[in-house]
Amino acid sequence: MGYALALALGLVCLTSCAARHRASGLVLDVRAPMVTISHAEIPGVMPAMAMEFRAASPEELKDLRPGSRVDFVMSGQRAKRIRAQASVFEGVDRELPLRKPAETLKVGDAVPDFTLTDHRGQPFTLSQAKGRVVAVNFVYTRCPLPEVCPRLSAQFAQLQKRFAGREVTLLSVTLDPQYDTVPVLDEYARRWRADGDTWHLLTGQLKDVAQVAARFGMIYWPEQGLLTHTSMTGVIDRQGRLRAIIEGSSYQARQLGDLIERVQESR
Repeated sequence: MGYALALALGLVCLTSCAARHRASGLVLDVRAPMVTISHAEIPGVMPAMAMEFRAASPEELKDLRPGSRVDFVMSGQRAKRIRAQASVFEGVDRELPLRKPAETLKVGDAVPDFTLTDHRGQPFTLSQAKGRVVAVNFVYTRCPLPEVCPRLSAQFAQLQKRFAGREVTLLSVTLDPQYDTVPVLDEYARRWRADGDTWHLLTGQLKDVAQVAARFGMIYWPEQGLLTHTSMTGVIDRQGRLRAIIEGSSYQARQLGDLIERVQESR
């Protein structure tokens, strides 16, 4: 569903849905006192869609940015009690004293160029995607947790279909380049039907992968033969600036798609 159509449908729904309802979603844009959220379905009330709300208190918006996952109370066209979800530790022991790398980019920063190798054995340089919207996530093929790497890959598989032919590039960078060689990633790409044009699975030298991961705030380390890691998904605009970062993996593919569309529409 297109953003404009969803917004129109939302306005129609709200005329008969002025009661308060608990909701959750992904922030697409913040222009205080307004916030646009791609919210999940509210059973029996309205379908999942992207909508603009007026915050009951602008103070609730000060720490939000595109990509923030939030819980809130919907009351007509107003959003109340907006709270960011603490999601960076999904799949990771919350008691660990984790700190994001010093190289972590902020929303609005230009993303430095990098070159890695894609699952077809071809070099991929970020600058070759300039003029397109780019989404970046981090996975590894041996990940045993279905709610983390397989979920992230399933999301990109859906987005590949949604944005086919629409100037969007999807990048999945392995965190385990010593195991995830080109042949291993090629098999993984076939499993998820990555087309190699819209969606590139990337590997490279350990130091090069670590540098890219650090820029997006990834934290990971080997543990019992596998990797423990946080989850970050970045969205880069046509000019190469980081426009959004999503912490965790429990968002919906549709919500990331709405965020990508929002970035596509902006200049």
